[in-house]
Amino acid sequence: ALNAMHTKMNKLLAAHGGRVDAVFYCPHAPDDNCGCRKPLPGLFEQIGERFGVDLKGVPVVGDTLRDVQAGARVGCSPHLVLTGKGAAFRGQPLPAEFPAGTQVHEDLAAFADWLIARPVAPRPA
Repeated sequence: ALNAMHTKMNKLLAAHGGRVDAVFYCPHAPDDNCGCRKPLPGLFEQIGERFGVDLKGVPVVGDTLRDVQAGARVGCSPHLVLTGKGAAFRGQPLPAEFPAGTQVHEDLAAFADWLIARPVAPRPA
């Protein structure tokens, strides 16, 4: 089912000239004790290794505590959207378990607007 979803996603993107270079996911069950199941940072470590980048300061967005914790553990800048599971946090302060500095966005479109508008320092060559 996951492969079918990725195939559909790639076809839809290709029709508009887009592409996804890689998809990362954890295939393990909760009791498998792997390092890639959120909130552990294994998937983010795989991404950094695959693309040869330091993820410190790279924005990570999700709708759950586990999403932002996993990214924050490798130095990503945490962002929570208030849609999906994140709707449970609407209208209240975030619990202390959230990484310090977690920014909150109404939805993914609001996060994308923030991402596009922010000043970005050039990365070293």
